[in-house]
Amino acid sequence: MAWEAMTIDEYAAFQRACGMHVVKIQDTWWVEPRPFFFRPLFPFAEVTPGLLNYPMQALVGGVMHPVPAGASSNSYVHMLLYDKPQSYSIDASNCKHRQIIKKSLEVFSARRITDLNLFIEEAFTIYKSFYARTRYFYKKERLNKEFFVAWAKPLFEHPKIVVMGAYHENNLSAVEILYQVEDVIIEDVYFSDTKSQPLQVTDFMTHTVREAAKATDARYIFTGFPSGKKTLDQSKTIRGCKILKLPAYFKINPLVLQLVKMFMRESYEKLVAITSFSDNDKLQSTGDR
Repeated sequence: MAWEAMTIDEYAAFQRACGMHVVKIQDTWWVEPRPFFFRPLFPFAEVTPGLLNYPMQALVGGVMHPVPAGASSNSYVHMLLYDKPQSYSIDASNCKHRQIIKKSLEVFSARRITDLNLFIEEAFTIYKSFYARTRYFYKKERLNKEFFVAWAKPLFEHPKIVVMGAYHENNLSAVEILYQVEDVIIEDVYFSDTKSQPLQVTDFMTHTVREAAKATDARYIFTGFPSGKKTLDQSKTIRGCKILKLPAYFKINPLVLQLVKMFMRESYEKLVAITSFSDNDKLQSTGDR
């Protein structure tokens, strides 16, 4: 398995094809993961705080972004990642984790999925199993096969997107969607069926990705932002994931913040985890720059 690095412009085109709202302001691509709330599409992009540097719609909702050295910051942004991918070795894992990985290698095999129709046929069942187990709320409309198909199509229309499957006895057990943007490998989507959990499919996939990344020039493997769910975030850190803490600027409409806190508790807890704020902090950050 190998990655061909995308430029950030290519990454923006892919995300737009996937239905995400992306917009370029100055030299920075922004994504709108929630209505009227924006962050840089490339998570490591640094932006100097200032209204002219933000999408206009952010005035209604808010923004969050890393800042360059010397720029004013009022928070932090946390990212989960594996650093120094070229240095990965299974021997560096503790004894218990090393045994788990070795056992999973006896059970699973990995290969890239390149056929859209085959992916839809096999992966949709895996996706439904994942949602039934986790009760994960994000993008649950994909449980409708029509939406699942619409989401899957762009993955196979962009050759730099890697769709990797884990197989047990020649049956698909897990799917991971990855790509490299500039010098960062991004783990975008991962889902697995329930029956593969005791066989340690997640450890198998993590090891497979890290082994493949050794042959790249990637600086990081970015696995996402903290979720706000302790068990989920810890499941990554116990596998060697590190937390990168970058100075950042955070601003959100106070009314929007209160509504999110009251009616979108999971989103609020994720925001708290990402920015390192607590309930006792002043989350509104309303001062203009």
